[in-house]
Amino acid sequence: MTLQYFYKEQVDEFTFVRIPKRMLTENDFAEISLQAKLLYGLLLDRLSMVEKNHWIDASGKVYIIYPIMDIEDDLNISKRKAVDCLAELEKAGLVEKKNRGGGKPSLLYVKSLEKESA
Repeated sequence: MTLQYFYKEQVDEFTFVRIPKRMLTENDFAEISLQAKLLYGLLLDRLSMVEKNHWIDASGKVYIIYPIMDIEDDLNISKRKAVDCLAELEKAGLVEKKNRGGGKPSLLYVKSLEKESA
């Protein structure tokens, strides 16, 4: 049996974005649009870049950098829609945004679906 090689154009062919099933099935997340849920999946995927880019703050919390322009491109949506989806996730407490000013993209702290224990 002779198998084919992957070529540069095919590298992303078997890359997947995972969305936690709870986001789709639990009432806690019912008010979040499907596009915002998809964005959350992309944010989770971007967490894989944390170690490589040293995206860890002084308190040990990880963050990501995901400029609005990249969100627009990745989801093929307008800037307004990208901002709205991110705002939905912020309102739901799933993302905390820290503005850096100076035209730099915000730091995004992606939060787990697990609630903190008291």
